[in-house]
Amino acid sequence: MTRLVLVHGRDLDGRDPEALEAQWLGALGAGLAAAGSPLRPTDADASFVYYGDTLERLVDGGTPPPVTVHALAADPAALPRLVGALPDGELRFLLDVAREVLAGAGHRPGVAPPAVAEGVVGDALVEAAVAALALVDRYVPGVSAAVLLTLTRDVYAYLHDDAVRAVIDAGLAEALSAVPAGEPAVVVAHSLGSVVAYSVLGARTGGPDVPLLLTPGSPLGIRAIREALVARAPLASPARVRRWVSPRDPRDLLALHDLTPDVFPLPAGSPTIEALRVTNRAPGYHAAAYRLDDGAWAGYLALPEVARPVGEALT
Repeated sequence: MTRLVLVHGRDLDGRDPEALEAQWLGALGAGLAAAGSPLRPTDADASFVYYGDTLERLVDGGTPPPVTVHALAADPAALPRLVGALPDGELRFLLDVAREVLAGAGHRPGVAPPAVAEGVVGDALVEAAVAALALVDRYVPGVSAAVLLTLTRDVYAYLHDDAVRAVIDAGLAEALSAVPAGEPAVVVAHSLGSVVAYSVLGARTGGPDVPLLLTPGSPLGIRAIREALVARAPLASPARVRRWVSPRDPRDLLALHDLTPDVFPLPAGSPTIEALRVTNRAPGYHAAAYRLDDGAWAGYLALPEVARPVGEALT
């Protein structure tokens, strides 16, 4: 049978991984039902790769708990202190992402963050980053400065710290290695999880075939993230992935771009990434799975057009 491997996104430290897995499976079941599929994957069919507490501790410099595989609300007044503690490389990464998010939100030229020359460091760089985050709070719907700061810190740590990346990658590698020989695995990787899945699947020459890689709300098209990946290795479609579908709500400014060839160029002859435009009813338009007040499921996985490829791959 086909195994379902689930990889979550950013800012999920302190959560119960079993409850998160149940939430994802509930939303996916709703999406499959809406798509007319009789499938309802359960905990017995899925491996949920939870690295939230591990990443939070690694980013903060503590001793991390292990990545487990289960069968920042910040005061705006604190932003200058939080941002000021970042090293210059991470500050530039934060500033680049914030500016691209502002551009994606169609901000007015008159409120653009101040230009910072490449050689400028220290207070000027901190001021530029804080100013950009203040504009995100003011002009970008569905995204706060605290959310963007958390995203960039997590992504930067994963992309630029070999020790962080090794620990997180090992969790997904463990889940893939646990798939019985000869059986395939469908990988569903949301948000930052799509960066992890791309890296791990791209580096593996063995392990299960992947009939579907589903990357809802993926930030892989953001320039600073793409450039960090290219600095390690040329972009390439993971060899064992037969189909790659990447759904995105155009209002999801944490994903920002559809994974089209202009923002995520793969070598000639590579399988095409299917960039799928959808409408995510979850607040902020980014969540993979979300329970609305009326009890209905929302989030990417609850959408029939997102769940349908999963159902097809599982059968």
